[in-house]
Amino acid sequence: MTTLPNPRESRTVRPAGRLAGLSRLARTATTVAALTVAATQLAGCFPVLAGAMAGGVTMATDRRPTGTQAIDRGLQLEAENTLNSRYNGQARVSVTVYNRKVLLTGEAKNNEVKQQVEQYVRGLPNAREVIDELEIVSSPSFATQSQDTYITSKVKTMLITTEGIPSNSIKVVTEKGVVYLMGVVTPAEGDRATDVARNASGVVKVVKAFDYISETERARLDAAASSQNPPPGESGSAVPGQSAPAQPAPLPAPDTTAPGATASPVTAPVSSPVALPPGRNLP
Repeated sequence: MTTLPNPRESRTVRPAGRLAGLSRLARTATTVAALTVAATQLAGCFPVLAGAMAGGVTMATDRRPTGTQAIDRGLQLEAENTLNSRYNGQARVSVTVYNRKVLLTGEAKNNEVKQQVEQYVRGLPNAREVIDELEIVSSPSFATQSQDTYITSKVKTMLITTEGIPSNSIKVVTEKGVVYLMGVVTPAEGDRATDVARNASGVVKVVKAFDYISETERARLDAAASSQNPPPGESGSAVPGQSAPAQPAPLPAPDTTAPGATASPVTAPVSSPVALPPGRNLP
């Protein structure tokens, strides 16, 4: 495949630190992948390519401490496994966790089942907030949601390729065309991400479930994420298989002065993350 020149490379660019380099790397990878899709016209491969573009720099730019990321994965696995076995045939529940905030999407057979699901999740020790978006449907459908998966991949790619959006600190979930956005962002970043998602074809509605922070906290968290997860090959890089720090730095309380900010405080992650059950990997 012929590599097309990047017009940005002809300009003199002064490094602005490790985060600026990671941002340029991510956008370069995005451009190459987008050109590949356009050249081959393999629409079916779009979700795979989108996931690959986002995966390379996720750990290096995620504003959550590594300990919180582990807690989120463990909490999601625990909730999904329990709900799938306990309410098989009565509910189809998708669980998404970011910064210990739990989003429930899908369908429940009746209001009683919906309340039982929410009550169970609220009782989990690591869940600090639960957003219940389950719909009441007499016969919950277990059909694959290929269109929702495609929309999610498309929105993720659009976020990656837009300036001023911390795409790897934003979680995208789609249910019946409704896009849910979770993450740790400033109000300006959240509004920008919402506008991008709203303009994606096939999106019915965008629901914001962000934790808002100030510009000062944004700079601190980005610097902490960069130092905590340095790029591979640099001094201080994490060794493959190395466990997360035992005492992750807590995330700040959301900026409650911002419009639409979450009122509940963001508590510090617990010191001992939930152990991950074997046999299943999360994105």
